[in-house]
Amino acid sequence: MYKPGETVRYWGVKTGGLTWLSSEAMIGKVIDCQREKQSYKIEGQSGTVQDVPERLIDGDCEVKAG
Repeated sequence: MYKPGETVRYWGVKTGGLTWLSSEAMIGKVIDCQREKQSYKIEGQSGTVQDVPERLIDGDCEVKAG
């Protein structure tokens, strides 16, 4: 379980019912948890908020904001 404010690595997003996978890890900050959907709202480095399925989250990422 990830907490709001936690920085994580993730490998894809869910948009319009489809899951889009990435070959490179993306980094973002957890905004909210949606337990019933087993997904998280994550704010990416570009500032966009994405719906990310829990299974695509790699875990803690020690990235310092600069």
